[in-house]
Amino acid sequence: MIRSAMPEDIPLLVDIWLRASRQAHDFIPAEFWEARAEAMARDYLPAAEVHVLDIGSRVIGFAALNDDHLEALFVDPDVQGYGHGSRLMAHAMERHRRITLCVYSRNVRAVSLYRRLGFQVCGEGEDSLTGERETRMQWTRQPACE
Repeated sequence: MIRSAMPEDIPLLVDIWLRASRQAHDFIPAEFWEARAEAMARDYLPAAEVHVLDIGSRVIGFAALNDDHLEALFVDPDVQGYGHGSRLMAHAMERHRRITLCVYSRNVRAVSLYRRLGFQVCGEGEDSLTGERETRMQWTRQPACE
């Protein structure tokens, strides 16, 4: 089941974010992520529209958006590769006409996922905090035939 996040979910979401970030972004020192965990819990997640994937009373992933911008999509590393990220994105895409995001260019797995979901590359840049290259992507729902 996908549901809105509740305040009591925040510690688990930060744990998923931290473990998944260290795995997916192994080109960035783990200390970078660890230093941001408190801000993630205190500032970022509470300010976003967060939906969690809850399977068998266990939260295994989440998507966080600010307006039409995807800030975070993370699935517990123990259950990645089973379509949970795609399921969370389908949920977000049902609720938005357009979604933008930035993803580290070296996170090839994530870039591939977004491409499969219909996102188009619309530019590149550099993350000011890490110096890593980022790919900017966008998805827009096609209007129904009239």
